[in-house]
Amino acid sequence: MSKPKDGSGESYHQEYIASLRYRNDLPPPEMPPKFLEIPHEGLERFLTPGFASNMARREEPNIDVDAEGGMPIDLVGIPGLHLGDESAIMAPENPPPVDPADLPLLMTLDQLRNPAPKNSNVSFLRRTQYIAAGVAARGVDGNVKAAPLIALTAVKAAPAAAKPAKLSRDDPLHVKKYIQKGFDIAYPESKHKGEDTPSKIKGLPATKAEIDAWAHPTHPDNPKLKPVGFYPIIPDLGGFPDPGGFLQFKFDKPPIQAAQGRRDERMDVGILVPSAPEERVCQEHASKTALHKANPSLYPDPGPIPWDYDLFLSAKEGAAPQIKDSLNVSNPHRDDAENYTHEATGPDDTILKYHRYDRIRTYATSSQTLNPEQKYKDVALVLFDPDEAISETTLKSTPIPHRLKQKAAYYYPILGKTRLKPERARTIAQAGLAPTRPKAKEDQVHQIQVVVRDPDEAEEYKRASHRAQVDSRFAKTLPPPAEEEGDGEIASERDMDEGSKEQALAETPVGRRGLEAVGGDGVGMDRERRRGNVDDEDDEMADP
Repeated sequence: MSKPKDGSGESYHQEYIASLRYRNDLPPPEMPPKFLEIPHEGLERFLTPGFASNMARREEPNIDVDAEGGMPIDLVGIPGLHLGDESAIMAPENPPPVDPADLPLLMTLDQLRNPAPKNSNVSFLRRTQYIAAGVAARGVDGNVKAAPLIALTAVKAAPAAAKPAKLSRDDPLHVKKYIQKGFDIAYPESKHKGEDTPSKIKGLPATKAEIDAWAHPTHPDNPKLKPVGFYPIIPDLGGFPDPGGFLQFKFDKPPIQAAQGRRDERMDVGILVPSAPEERVCQEHASKTALHKANPSLYPDPGPIPWDYDLFLSAKEGAAPQIKDSLNVSNPHRDDAENYTHEATGPDDTILKYHRYDRIRTYATSSQTLNPEQKYKDVALVLFDPDEAISETTLKSTPIPHRLKQKAAYYYPILGKTRLKPERARTIAQAGLAPTRPKAKEDQVHQIQVVVRDPDEAEEYKRASHRAQVDSRFAKTLPPPAEEEGDGEIASERDMDEGSKEQALAETPVGRRGLEAVGGDGVGMDRERRRGNVDDEDDEMADP
């Protein structure tokens, strides 16, 4: 109801009166609540050692637990572990690829919080040009207007020249042009300025900053450093062996201790003779190969058989310079008898000159990596400057000209890398085990007699074929190889110029001579060794 307050007609005092329709008053409890004291010991009871022991005695596990608790702590059954081979307990060198379905499980927290868009190259304004064209066709009031007609005249504009399509950065032609740009900057006199041909290609245009960077090179980290020399990187066209590359060997420990702080020069002309490994190693390799063929995704490729290598060094300590004179292709007196260190009487009372090599020890393959298909994946680099090269002389004080003439950084392909460790028999003996196959005396070569010779025509052609792979101009002058018709028959002659063949083979240096190896029981073995310039050859590089 409303009524005026204090008799005034301007303001009213209003009151609202309502009755309670629902009410739920709880009755008082019949008795007061009773609190019971329940004994408890808190977390201290669960942290006592006896709680876990009592639980283990009361509760029986519902899973089958082996004696090792699910962890291979018994190392006796792991093959090769006590012999120094820890590959069985190490992670594989080539882990299997992750399944695409498991890739979301490897995402980090940042990737989960801010997931990248599926296609970031698509703009959110997809039809901007079409919308603009549609708006332009409408008037201010929104009504569609007809487009004005333009009358064609008799004179037609010349069609615009078609612009060449821009190549992507991953296009092979763009990559070739990018590489050619570096050669054009370094050798501007040989820059190709015409159109692209199958044999010549025009490089990308170089910027002024790139030209200045070549003219004034600056170290990226230390601008105060200045270059002291420039060497073009080129292949050694005359340094290819018969296989087309070299092998790199590394020893876990030095084979020969340094005498008076100087390295033994006999390692420069040492010989590594491969031999078959033990039967146990062959069986393990065969089993790994079978597993790889059965399931390549789970088992990695074990690679070739890990061969053993017998190291032979010259029996005479100071004979390294004489052996180098015999192997140097630039030495005009390389066939002199004074270069050999030993002599023997032949069956016809003739004096035979040779280099004597004695066996030092046997090494086993610890690890190896072969790249026969990608032989330029690893290369060895040699810096040569004819002005700074030390002049060499023969034993007769005759100067030896250098085989290399140009100042450059010459690279040599490495077909494989092998790391050698001491023989397995010694490792097995240290572990208290007997070798699987003791080596018989008649199978062991203790001495090698080396006689160096010039290569024959077949060996020269084999080396020339490797040069033709990197020298296109030389490949045009190289004749095709001769084909043999049958066993014991004369090879069929092709229609080719004999003069061009002799000229092509004359450009390849001679580099191989035969070796004669005599074992402890007098059994002869045929070996070969490369004849080359070994003055700067590292003991880790070997001709296969």
